Amino acid sequence: MSDPRIVPLLAHGVLAVEGGAAPVLSHGTARPLPHPGRFLVEPVPAEPLTVTLQGAAPVTIRPGGWSGRVARARGGRITGQARDDRDPDRDVTVLALGPHGVVARATARAAEEGRFTLDLPASVARAAYATRLTIGIAGSDHVLDRGRIDAGAPPRTWYRPAEAPALRIKISTPNLREAPLWGDSHFAASLAAAFERLGRPVGVDCMDGWYGRTAREDAVLVIRGRQPVTLDPGKINLMWLISHPDRVTEAEYAEYDRVFVASDIYAAHLRKRGLSHVEVLHQATDATMFGAVRPPETRRPAPVFVGNSRREYRTMVKWCIERGVPLDLYGGGWEGVLPKGYVRAPSVSNRDLPALYASHLLLLNDHWDSMRDNGFLSNRLFDGSATGTPILTDPVAGLEAVFGDTIATASEPDAFAETIRACLDDPEPFLARAARAREIVLGAHTFDHRAATLAEAVDRVAAGWGLGRRSGLNPARPF
Repeated sequence: MSDPRIVPLLAHGVLAVEGGAAPVLSHGTARPLPHPGRFLVEPVPAEPLTVTLQGAAPVTIRPGGWSGRVARARGGRITGQARDDRDPDRDVTVLALGPHGVVARATARAAEEGRFTLDLPASVARAAYATRLTIGIAGSDHVLDRGRIDAGAPPRTWYRPAEAPALRIKISTPNLREAPLWGDSHFAASLAAAFERLGRPVGVDCMDGWYGRTAREDAVLVIRGRQPVTLDPGKINLMWLISHPDRVTEAEYAEYDRVFVASDIYAAHLRKRGLSHVEVLHQATDATMFGAVRPPETRRPAPVFVGNSRREYRTMVKWCIERGVPLDLYGGGWEGVLPKGYVRAPSVSNRDLPALYASHLLLLNDHWDSMRDNGFLSNRLFDGSATGTPILTDPVAGLEAVFGDTIATASEPDAFAETIRACLDDPEPFLARAARAREIVLGAHTFDHRAATLAEAVDRVAAGWGLGRRSGLNPARPF
């Protein structure tokens, strides 16, 4: 087309420009995609986004507050409903978008309950080959029913690609034999189960199975641990950095299509370093385990600490002994470090953790130095909170942004001992705060929430590529 135009739709975070010139955004960045005239907007905007292109009128796109569905697609006609939920009396425009731009428009009239009829041009409706169309609301980020229409061949509505991309989760656990001893294994197993509940094909690979698998692998999610993974650029590659940020280089970040970071603070730090494809994704809990436990009527009047010695006298354990605080300790490597009688068991199976947390009046938690300083919230904060158990942790940057005032902190031994004694003497205020923490976690920080976010990210990357460009999957252009 000779006249440049902005398509007023942000479908899956992908913006289309008819003419191919790079747009200017009111906020965020527009990263060019391999498909000409397509740009990935990062981060996905939460507020209205104004897009400007030289020679074209500015376009404002408002995220959220839209609804609609495709009722029928047959021949050259598509019918359905669309509306602006924030201004339901306003008519809206529905667009049919092909690989090269808008092919049809229709008005969804509020007075007619938002019904619309899209009549496709003969060049599309009667073509001998299928043209993939995206149906969306102008000025929005809303794609109707998340669906796409194949026109020009026997048509059908596509709610996602015919086969969802097969995801492999890569973890730093050496092998399956050692998996029960590694937190990453339990983390990945809970996440995989959440993907399965979404109907997504998924598998988990320990280090000895990272490469050479014959199972289908269209997308890779690396739960970044101690070792980097050598990536195949022909696949969709995502990283979820949940700990030890000091181990990852900028060159490694650059190899990924998306980087998710379990810290608001460190994600902002990476963006300041110029890494625009970084998003915040905190750790989470398995609600089917930790959220389902029922605390006993009477909890043990002692704090519980679960952790190995790390070949050192961990600070909170040391403070308990120095201040004469009662402690139930579960973990290994404490021989010769602690007086006898403190260690109740050298280990606890993952399936027994919910009941163990819930049986105590207080759960103690600490962080690695690099996690605490960079705002990586421990997974135990989410698991313990899901059981409704009060938690006392070392101060960690960004804690209040997620949990508010629901989790107690202590940075020196006197305040630590005083908090424990206050909880044991009068647990009700602490239990009330823990109940609010439970609502926070189960409402927004479960593996089901995380799987939905990651699945959407895979779909967005696939849409930006034109799914199949590098992986051999069924093609599904962004529009």
